[in-house]
Amino acid sequence: MLTIEEQKFLSYWTVKRNENKLNPFFFAKGFALGLLIGILVLICLFIGWYKRANMDAATKLNPYIMLIAIISIAIFLAIFYNSFKFEQNEQLYKELKRKEGNSTT
Repeated sequence: MLTIEEQKFLSYWTVKRNENKLNPFFFAKGFALGLLIGILVLICLFIGWYKRANMDAATKLNPYIMLIAIISIAIFLAIFYNSFKFEQNEQLYKELKRKEGNSTT
């Protein structure tokens, strides 16, 4: 027997699973997480946490390259997080469908 939350999820995911796999909400969460990681890397670099990396960065890195790297990290994490959440919801949907089929027979 399915709970009310599980039944709500089944009806929700039945409609949403046929839509586009790129959900803007999950994409935004993943992009924000990627930006946070990039900003943390910059903070570690600027406070001098690792002296040798700080010396190399001061002589070799261009600010535009750092910006491109941070945006690339953010986009990668956004796409990865989006596909991860989609697959997680799809697996839960299949498990609940199987559970629903076993309870009715």
